[in-house]
Amino acid sequence: MKQPVIKQKLRSRQGQRGIALVTVLIAIAITLVMTSQFGTTANVDMIAAGNYRDQVRSRFLARSAQAFGELIIRLQQRFDNLGKSVPQLAGIQLTDYADTLITPFCGGSDEVMAAVGFSTSAVKGLGADIGTCGFDGPIGTDDGKLDINCANVTAKSAAIRSVLDALTYFPAYDSVFEDSDADGWKRDRAQQNSAIMDYIDKDSMMGSNRGTTEDYGYESLKDRYYAKNNYIDTVEELKLVRGVDDRFWTLFGDVFTAYGGCQLNLKSVTNVQLIAAVLYLSAKNPADPVILDPRRLFLLAGYVAKAPEFGENFTSLNDFITFVKDPSASVVQTAGSGAGTLQGSAASAALTAGLPGLQEKIGLELDPAKLGTIARVGARRTYRVHAYGEIERKQKNKDGSPVFPPIRTTITGVWDTKVVPQNVRKPPVPNGAWVYLKED
Repeated sequence: MKQPVIKQKLRSRQGQRGIALVTVLIAIAITLVMTSQFGTTANVDMIAAGNYRDQVRSRFLARSAQAFGELIIRLQQRFDNLGKSVPQLAGIQLTDYADTLITPFCGGSDEVMAAVGFSTSAVKGLGADIGTCGFDGPIGTDDGKLDINCANVTAKSAAIRSVLDALTYFPAYDSVFEDSDADGWKRDRAQQNSAIMDYIDKDSMMGSNRGTTEDYGYESLKDRYYAKNNYIDTVEELKLVRGVDDRFWTLFGDVFTAYGGCQLNLKSVTNVQLIAAVLYLSAKNPADPVILDPRRLFLLAGYVAKAPEFGENFTSLNDFITFVKDPSASVVQTAGSGAGTLQGSAASAALTAGLPGLQEKIGLELDPAKLGTIARVGARRTYRVHAYGEIERKQKNKDGSPVFPPIRTTITGVWDTKVVPQNVRKPPVPNGAWVYLKED
């Protein structure tokens, strides 16, 4: 009778051994999962912390580049002021070389060596040890664009409206105004330009017609709003204006700005459409054959846009008028009278190359009074800076290539030399301040 009891105990012990083994395996599996999860979480946290650290670094590198850009602009302002008494400084534009001047301070060791001829270890303060910074090209300007905020300046609104009308006048743009906009709104040129002006001007009349209202249907759209009737903060706000759809913006968006003054700086205008509008409005004879032929007018506008390539550096409205009257003759004169100067060298090079783009003899006589109401020639008022800071990731593949793209911070800013800073700590300070800053 004892033998069955012994067998039963043996079977019970074997069953317990199986349960213990399963328990141990489950415990090991859970431990492995927890360890793996902990390791993954720790690795992710470490990479995230590194990313946050590098983001801070790239941000301050970008701010350093922005501060260097402000220094260059301040120096340019000094040059512009001294240029009135020292003619040799009048034509110097430091901001055009800002992306080169910043290289010794923000570039890598190889870039510093190429720029100044010795390594960053030789002189303290050169190069960026933790990354790179700089500018995306030279420091530009908005002086060559139409400041649409001047629609809110009573004394200047008529001139702004005339430029708008001339800008959209040409028959090449008929299809834009023959069709409805993206919201199905049917408008002609006059109504479209009135919509732009009425969105910004301070009154609530449609155009200058007393007793009317600015009824453009903003309140009937899916997302209702009203005309701002005030200065816009960024030029992108113009996309809220009725009729300014993607087609309109593609054609004319590059013409507008929300910063600067109410007169175009002819030293900075590069947009052919805007130049053509200026020529159209400033012609001494509105029935001139060049004015009546859009092809020839735009060809002449193209010559004006390329004037710096031909050695032309407009120092006055008369210089501009002389060039427009006969571009080829102006380049020949610059090459002869400017021997040994940068302008003379550029003009001579253009002559040697056969005056590219100037083969067709074309010219237009301008009225100085008409031109002076919409344009000026002088030092830049605004500067547009695109500063960046960049940190390269440390994670590498087996071949040495980075696993992740570098972390980059970009700061876009607009500096206005005429703005008087407010609430300064240590007055007095020179004029000039950032009127727009955006960090990406």
